Amino acid sequence: MISCQNEGNNLDRDLNIPWKIEPEKGQQSASGIVFHDKNQNRKKDENEPGIRGIAVSNGVEVVVTNDKGKYALPVGDDNILFVIKPKNWMTPVDENFIPQFYYLHKPSGSPDHLEYAGVKPTGQLPESIDFPLYPSTYKTDYQMVVFGDPQPYNIEEVDYYSEEIIGELLGRTDLEFGITMGDIVGDDLDLFEPLNQATAKIGIPWYYVLGNHDINFDVKSDELSDETFERVYGPPNYAFVYGEVHFIVVDDVLYHSDGKESGYIGGLRKDQLSFVENYLKTVPKNKLIVLNMHIPLAQHDDTFRKKDQQQLFDLLKEFPHTLSISAHTHTQNNTYFHSDSSDWQQPVPHHHYNVGTTSGSWWRGLKGETDIPHTMMRDGTPNGYSIIHFKGTQYIIDWKVAGSPEDYQMNIHTPRGIEKGSMDTVPLIVNFFNGGEQTEVFYRVSGLTDWKKMRREPRYDPYFEKLYQRWRYFKNHGTFDDWTSDTLVRKEPLPGKPLPYIQKSTHIWMENIGSDWPVGSHVIEVKVEDRYGRIFLSRHLIRIYDIATEQ
Repeated sequence: MISCQNEGNNLDRDLNIPWKIEPEKGQQSASGIVFHDKNQNRKKDENEPGIRGIAVSNGVEVVVTNDKGKYALPVGDDNILFVIKPKNWMTPVDENFIPQFYYLHKPSGSPDHLEYAGVKPTGQLPESIDFPLYPSTYKTDYQMVVFGDPQPYNIEEVDYYSEEIIGELLGRTDLEFGITMGDIVGDDLDLFEPLNQATAKIGIPWYYVLGNHDINFDVKSDELSDETFERVYGPPNYAFVYGEVHFIVVDDVLYHSDGKESGYIGGLRKDQLSFVENYLKTVPKNKLIVLNMHIPLAQHDDTFRKKDQQQLFDLLKEFPHTLSISAHTHTQNNTYFHSDSSDWQQPVPHHHYNVGTTSGSWWRGLKGETDIPHTMMRDGTPNGYSIIHFKGTQYIIDWKVAGSPEDYQMNIHTPRGIEKGSMDTVPLIVNFFNGGEQTEVFYRVSGLTDWKKMRREPRYDPYFEKLYQRWRYFKNHGTFDDWTSDTLVRKEPLPGKPLPYIQKSTHIWMENIGSDWPVGSHVIEVKVEDRYGRIFLSRHLIRIYDIATEQ
């Protein structure tokens, strides 16, 4: 074991991983030094030592620096070299707090026909490509913030994001870093910059995942679909370490086009899987591996290529602590892959967290009092963001509803006004936003019943269902046509956009409470025990009336 000192190895064990890989025919050798940038000028000065044991990659192969901090890797004519941030060091960040841990090697630059600018020609390979690092405090107990799909389609929606999401995170000092899980913007890649500027105001390092709305659509190959992303954010496949957690980011949007039609599917190319495999060789088996991607892993559909998912699970089979995070669907889901019903190969199920979105339903819905849409997701989860608390290799995931107290974790629904004895079936519906198969939900009618367990039942959220139906009524009754045809009103845009189609929620619990209750108001108490053993409580009023006494 080599100690983890400032100029020492940051890896947790001795490895037979070389510091140098020789180039093959048609390749060049890129080399340099990973060093302690004492004066933080991002240049290696004479008195600044190299750092041994730091992983460096070309996007496929991974080497580990030698005693002098040196590395050497093969490159072709389109590679990104990057250092993998160790647990007790930090990379520089730019003015938007985007980590600067890479070097773009594109001698000819990106294709020149792109609508959104790619990388300018980088010219010949430098003699030495050096990566500066700064010492940082080694923490095993910290929090990160996770955004799913901000996805603004115009500058007004960037303002929604700034006011509703970023605004309430300003001044927080308890967050170590953040990550956006793709669909950073909605096709207009010129919006990267104003969105990055807003996110930077939180004041913490911020990592980015590429989504299907962040790509260049005017190319034919998947390899060229991320040229603008690379210019702004760097490599779409990379890794970094905080505490006992190794975060691996992959671009799992496989884009294809024949010049007339284009599309995408979830999956990973061979070179991406090779990078994951090679990096995992540097990681002790007792660490927590967190995979970060945009398109979620698939259980019962073909949205993610099965063979790629099988290979990914195979690479993780010897790591008992794993988590994967995605976004994309504009719903929130906690999915568990079991060895008896999937390709997962361990007795403990793999937890895949599909985080909800900051944009809710693509910033759709009627505008509220702040002139921002009330944009609930299709599964009834209000828009917001996730806070993940890591402690060693353990983690706790929370969902924070934008603009609401932290204890707002569920919606409870019953019919409004229940006639005593009028019906046998009166549904009590609970949507616990961050729930799943490892969550238990109970209810009682205060003073009248003991706690009773509720059943989880995938179904439409009743509140989103009402909002969705309202938009359909507007359309069917000609509200939109009346608005646009009125010479005075049409000068102003509609106060919102129609909600998208509804989708069944995976975190709804139901129970039939019937209607045989005493006349009057009663309090229904709901108790939730989440997968971490925590208890959440909420209350809901019901009114029972007797029609005979009210006439």
